[in-house]
Amino acid sequence: MSSLRHGTSSMQHALSAPLPSERDALETPARAPSLMRKYEAAALLPDLTVSFRQHVAPATPLFEECASAFARGTLIQTVRGPVAIEDLLPGDYIETANGAEPVTWIGSTTYVPGALTGREDGTSSLTHLTRITSDAFGLGKPAFDLMVGPGARMVVRHDKLRNLLGQGRVLAPVQDYVDGDRFLEITPAGTVQMYHLMVREHTTIEIGGVEMETYHPGKSIGQDLGQNMRALFLSMFPNLTDLNDFGQVSLTRSTRKVIEQLLDS
Repeated sequence: MSSLRHGTSSMQHALSAPLPSERDALETPARAPSLMRKYEAAALLPDLTVSFRQHVAPATPLFEECASAFARGTLIQTVRGPVAIEDLLPGDYIETANGAEPVTWIGSTTYVPGALTGREDGTSSLTHLTRITSDAFGLGKPAFDLMVGPGARMVVRHDKLRNLLGQGRVLAPVQDYVDGDRFLEITPAGTVQMYHLMVREHTTIEIGGVEMETYHPGKSIGQDLGQNMRALFLSMFPNLTDLNDFGQVSLTRSTRKVIEQLLDS
């Protein structure tokens, strides 16, 4: 009886064992689904009406950077005085390096602490924020701490850059300058609403005395997007019809590492 029971058990095990092709499929780890985020976009349309839309799109730098430069409460200098970024509307005129310009688009998303814990895809850029401490660039620059996200780029100036690049200033990600002193990497305990904004042409604005860029996806964006992703991305910008409508980037973009290598050469 015991031998029959043993034989039956072996047969059941053999019948329940996966075929080689099934075994390969079982042993191959399933690819984790892409993390998605909710985004909000407000745009000034050609007829001067304002569109408000919510979107669900991948949590990747392409999408996150258009909505994760400045934290809620950041004061933007407008023609009628400083206004918190969450209170701005497309059509409001803000002070830029090119003079007063109307805001044409505002993007927003939410930083959620620990949202990526345990994930291995590593695609999201919105895993922490950066605090620029008061007086980081000298007395009153900024006059108060600024909290920014991965979409924030600031102007870096140096006379040597003019000889090397033909311009004395470039743009670099703020998070590149985290040093534990003037620039702090922070992980807030609660959610933080993040924003970015566009004007008609890519330029810079001063926030607390720090020169930051307005949003632009970059001049090479079209090279990396398939048709579906391009359509999804453009759907967030109802004020535009084509990627070329973003116009030219007004300043060279680089990284802290490359800039320092140039200055040391």
